[in-house]
Amino acid sequence: MPSNYSIRPNKHVDRELFVELVGRTLSSTQVDRCAYISMGGPQMTDQIAMYRRNGISKLYSFDAEQNIVLRQRFNAPTHETICEAHSAAELPAKLDDISYKLDVDRVIVWFDYTGARQRGVQLAEFQSLLKSLSSGDIARIAMDASLPPEKFKSELPENIRNQHFPAMKALLARELGEYHPEDFELESQNDMPRYLSKCIEHLCDRAAEMDPNGEVSFCPMLQTCYTDSVPMFTVTILVQDANKTPAAPDGFSYLANDWGDIESLEVPELTAREKSYLDRLLDRNADELTRELGYDIARAAQMPRQWTSFKKFHRFLPQFQHVEIK
Repeated sequence: MPSNYSIRPNKHVDRELFVELVGRTLSSTQVDRCAYISMGGPQMTDQIAMYRRNGISKLYSFDAEQNIVLRQRFNAPTHETICEAHSAAELPAKLDDISYKLDVDRVIVWFDYTGARQRGVQLAEFQSLLKSLSSGDIARIAMDASLPPEKFKSELPENIRNQHFPAMKALLARELGEYHPEDFELESQNDMPRYLSKCIEHLCDRAAEMDPNGEVSFCPMLQTCYTDSVPMFTVTILVQDANKTPAAPDGFSYLANDWGDIESLEVPELTAREKSYLDRLLDRNADELTRELGYDIARAAQMPRQWTSFKKFHRFLPQFQHVEIK
């Protein structure tokens, strides 16, 4: 999978939505008292965006592979950015030291996972993270939203393996263990974002119950689903106190109303010239757009969805520009 978000438009839009949401959430906060922490990847794309767009200069990135960490240090947006080699599972125990070293009161943490075989472990790591956060902190998780591989159906009892979606639900229950919502009805691949959202809702309820003072709650601010090389699901959560403060930003157009509110990102792949031209045609419907252009920008079955998604998220699409660095 290419790591350059600019050639992965849905991923790019998702990241830009998150960066804008963080900026709006911190609008009344001193950003020099906030730290951004994530699996920055070799290109440090989200770290750079947080620094340039929101002014967050206290940055921390991590990865389990030492070579990726070395690339992170080279590509870091500031000389003060800290890049360390460790796993997501190790981060919660390090948060106090990281906050002390960076001299911050508030953290924004993104666990950006890949792969569908360890989702139970990933949810356990995210729950551990939530238990380490305080009111005003922000947590985000991105997960593979694929159905389990069909080859594993052969390991199920015969009365289930020949029924596709009951078999998929049984495999998910085996994979996710205690996080699996038994009452969820899985009927298609399109149900997977809602399934994972329900898993994380239950996880947040459990983390809140474990709070020794009973003063923490978790509010979903943004949920998205999209297809990259695989289906993906993300949720961004605001940690609140017992009085539901701080509040999520009212002015953010894509703010989730509840756990069932998930934004579907399905933007078309466009040239820079097409993007610039289509920005002026937002009052058209899909049929009018096709007549105006003289050709389809997506397959016929996808066209209405992709045009709707473009109109909703067009300002977040990547802008291509030729740059030479000598």
